[in-house]
Amino acid sequence: MNILELLPDGSPATQPDAVIYPWPATPGRSAAVHTEIGWSMTELGPAAPAAKDLLRIVAAAYLADRTVSRPQLAMHRDMHIIVHLEQPETWTQESLDRIADLLHWLSGDTWRIDIVPAQPATAHTRPDALPAPVETVSLLSGGLDSLCGALLHLDDAATTVFLGHRDSSTAVRRAQDTIKVALRQRQSDSTYLRFAFRPITTRRESTPRTRSLLFMAMAAAVASGHDATRILVPENGFTSINPPLEPSRGGPLTTRSTHPWTFYTLQQLLDSLPLNGITITNPYATMTKGELVAEALRPDSADDLRLAAATLSCAKPNAGRLPGGNPNLNCGLCIACLVRRSSFIAAQLPDETEYLVDVLTEPTRERLMHLRRHDIAAWSYATSAGFDEYRVIASGLWPPQTDFDAVLALCDRGLEELARVTI
Repeated sequence: MNILELLPDGSPATQPDAVIYPWPATPGRSAAVHTEIGWSMTELGPAAPAAKDLLRIVAAAYLADRTVSRPQLAMHRDMHIIVHLEQPETWTQESLDRIADLLHWLSGDTWRIDIVPAQPATAHTRPDALPAPVETVSLLSGGLDSLCGALLHLDDAATTVFLGHRDSSTAVRRAQDTIKVALRQRQSDSTYLRFAFRPITTRRESTPRTRSLLFMAMAAAVASGHDATRILVPENGFTSINPPLEPSRGGPLTTRSTHPWTFYTLQQLLDSLPLNGITITNPYATMTKGELVAEALRPDSADDLRLAAATLSCAKPNAGRLPGGNPNLNCGLCIACLVRRSSFIAAQLPDETEYLVDVLTEPTRERLMHLRRHDIAAWSYATSAGFDEYRVIASGLWPPQTDFDAVLALCDRGLEELARVTI
């Protein structure tokens, strides 16, 4: 059992066997956490206590997910987090179980969550820089889909907060910076906020499955503090469903960040808390990536195409360490990159993205092909054999009243797009 305790910096721990993660009172660093959000979270606005406590629970899970390595054989971890909360009396066992189940769904691990009252903390003041009124919080990660979502909502920029998690990856930060500048140039009243939150200790898990949930919990805190009732998480539906491309792909390590069941479960959790009716949705859940790109990018706009090329979709940036490699580039061969490439083809738009596979020379390019052999094999299998409908439906849980005919049709359209890519 891996035990982690998250508490305000300076507070005593309750579990002597736990790894302690003190959260600084103000933005900065403690012995184990680097954050641009202080414990009282005034940086997010006057957030509701329940929203702040939700973020604390999810942050504790994210820290555990990032720092506890997976056993090589079992690939399953037993996680126990102890979290100090501002209003623990708000949380029922049902609510805690719902979070634990959601964490299990996302990470494949077993989670136990214990909560204790936090010592009263003095809130530091910070001028509220957010527009008023705020109606919508839209997540903006630096990826192509989130850019498309931002472009499609620019007309509502005056009442929308675009929110990002300041990643430790230089490539992600670079993409976010480019998008931020472009949005401000197009809509001077647009607001884009980013906040860093990460462990200082050595990262042992390079692909944390709880990062998206941290992102969404931040959005809930911002929304609650500004009476916003909508959280938008832009992601194409094909990627959200993430259908297994071959029999060997799937299971607990499959990304479920924006799967319909994730939204359904998180919405149930939000509804159980005193958060004034906040909803969280993926507005593009019925679209393929190609359909989303076609709707968002203007075909006659060189600016749109350059901005799209600056986004980062790559799920495997490790190839940047190859001789002649560049960690700021999309690799071009992982499944996420293949879906990206297919979207421009389907939208009949030129793809100005510089892909690592096109930059490398031999023999390094061949090494990249070898590193991506499993992705290439999955792409080849799926585009030649098609989807097994049973495996698509059986690959995950689904909300009640799911239209499975629509799900399968979406997957087929996404696969048709993928088949247009040439490797």
